[in-house]
Amino acid sequence: MRSNRFFCTRAVAALATAAALAVFGGVSATAQETGKLTIASFYPVDKVAGWEGMLKSFREKHGDVEIEVQVTPFAQYLPKLLSQIAGGDAPDVVAVENTPFPQFVRRNILEDLTPLMEATDGFTRDDFFEHLLDRYTVDGKVHGIPYDAQPFAILYYNPSMFEQAGVEEPTGDWSWDQLRSAALALTDQDTQTYGLCLSANTRSNWRYFLFSGGGSYVDDGRMPTRSTVADAASVDATKFYIALMNEDKSVPTVRTLEAMGGASQNCTNLFLNGKSAMMIGGFWKAVENPEAFKKMGVKIAMAPVKDPQDRVYPTGGTAYSILRTSDNKELAWSFLQEFLGEAGFKAAYGEADLGAIYPPAHRPAFNWYSSQPIEFLDGLQPNSDALAFIRFAPFRTDWTEIRTRCVDPDLDAMLNGTANADETLKAMASCIDGSL
Repeated sequence: MRSNRFFCTRAVAALATAAALAVFGGVSATAQETGKLTIASFYPVDKVAGWEGMLKSFREKHGDVEIEVQVTPFAQYLPKLLSQIAGGDAPDVVAVENTPFPQFVRRNILEDLTPLMEATDGFTRDDFFEHLLDRYTVDGKVHGIPYDAQPFAILYYNPSMFEQAGVEEPTGDWSWDQLRSAALALTDQDTQTYGLCLSANTRSNWRYFLFSGGGSYVDDGRMPTRSTVADAASVDATKFYIALMNEDKSVPTVRTLEAMGGASQNCTNLFLNGKSAMMIGGFWKAVENPEAFKKMGVKIAMAPVKDPQDRVYPTGGTAYSILRTSDNKELAWSFLQEFLGEAGFKAAYGEADLGAIYPPAHRPAFNWYSSQPIEFLDGLQPNSDALAFIRFAPFRTDWTEIRTRCVDPDLDAMLNGTANADETLKAMASCIDGSL
């Protein structure tokens, strides 16, 4: 039998939540049970692993709520939302990718979720990884709840290829020098077998080496005053990556991947087909290919850095927010708790193939997931360890435009060795400085 203390605690929590909802206008209990929610995203969120399991769990608690998913290509996403808000036909919950998040805040279209978090047991600030939640917090106000915790920090490797080559398996303490030596030893140019492959995204690969080598885009991620891509650490990190591809030939170049039919999925394909002994990326690579990873017996470690005493990894990530114009804020908040909380991730795990889901940004959910059988890999610990060392892109409303104008045009040429690295990085820095 539950004690009076339990009921008192629940009553106080309910009153606090109701008060928080009143701050931005809650909806009636009837709307909560029979309402409709529109979820907007720049990717097909309804196709992520375990979505249907999470949705079933939510409906069991809130009735047969209608959930509409609205997907818009990334480039048109914010303009469409602004148009819908102006027309009075905006969605309730929106996905916000970390890089354009400052633009959403500047537009003042996201609800301040701080009062709700403070009033919701098990869904407070302390229940999320601090580094991730901080990205979506401005002036102490939380405008987005982070969904996933998967930095670009995982070294996947094929243990059978290491055994056949007589190379010692990686550990989380590996440095770049150890990575380079192993990649060379595992490369066979006659059979076009590579020691290491990376993401299909050139910019992501460079950013991994840039950050993990002690370099950076700018001097201060929150309040940048100058570019640091031409500083010594950034130059050295870039040249190391170039050397792996063009001198050692232990990493396929963008040109090589394109010659194989396009870079989109070829790195993962190389790895899964035994043509690359190692691959660096995020945890999502395994979630997207659980059966193949299980069959291969893939293992993981934290990705190597230049100096293990100075560890930094780039990260992406998406948060979910409630638009200020939503008429269903109470139902939307209930949905966020389910989708981004422990109950939702448990339901998603049960529905997903081999329990392969994106690691949660919600700490209790992450800890629970870490304790479950991870059939498609040898564990989750490297991903967990890497979360203490993440770094986002600069917090600027115009960072995407700066990057598109100053970094992207000459990046491939520099990495392929057809453009001088020193000169290219100086030009990039000058362009960024002019924009700052």
